[in-house]
Amino acid sequence: METTDPINRPTPFASFASASTSDPFTPLDPRVIKLWRLTSLIGLGIPLGGSLIVGLIVALTAPESVAWILLGWLLLAALCGWLIYWYPPRAHQAWGYRIDAKVLETRSGIWFRVIKLLPLSRLQHVDLRRGPLERAHGLASLILHTAGTHEATLVIPGLDADEAARLRDRLVAAGGDDAV
Repeated sequence: METTDPINRPTPFASFASASTSDPFTPLDPRVIKLWRLTSLIGLGIPLGGSLIVGLIVALTAPESVAWILLGWLLLAALCGWLIYWYPPRAHQAWGYRIDAKVLETRSGIWFRVIKLLPLSRLQHVDLRRGPLERAHGLASLILHTAGTHEATLVIPGLDADEAARLRDRLVAAGGDDAV
C-alpha cells in the first residue's frame, strides 16, 4: 500500500515507513552489557584515580580540607559506580536494529532517542571491528559507510562475532550499485 500526497502522487518515503515498521527490532547480544561495564570501569577509573591523586596532593598541602576532599571523592566514586551498574543494561535495552529490502534502521539512546535510517542502495562498504575486549567477549561491531563525512558512518556495536560476519555479508550482497 503506497501513500499519496494531496495531488495523488506517491510519497518518496512511503515504502520505507511501511516496510521498516513491520519487522521487530533485533536486540544486541546480551554479553555487550558486561563489555560496556568493563569499558566504563576503565574509562571512569582512570579519571577517578587521577582525581584521587590530585585530592591527596591537595590534602597534603591543606590538611584541614582532608574530610571534604575525601567526601567529594567518595561521592564521585559512588556516582561512577552507580553509572557503571545502571547504564549498560538500559543502553542494551534501548539498542536495536532491523533490515528490510531497502533500508537498515537502528534505534538507540536512553535519554535522547536516536533513530537512524540507512538506505541500502547508498551503502558503500562495511567493516567488522573486533578490539581485544570485544574478542574476549566473543563480540564485534559492524561499521557501515556511506558517502560523506564521518557523520555518514553507522556503527552497530555488541553483535555476536559470527552474526556480525553474516550480517556484513548480507548487507554487502544487498548493497547498492550506484557507486559515486
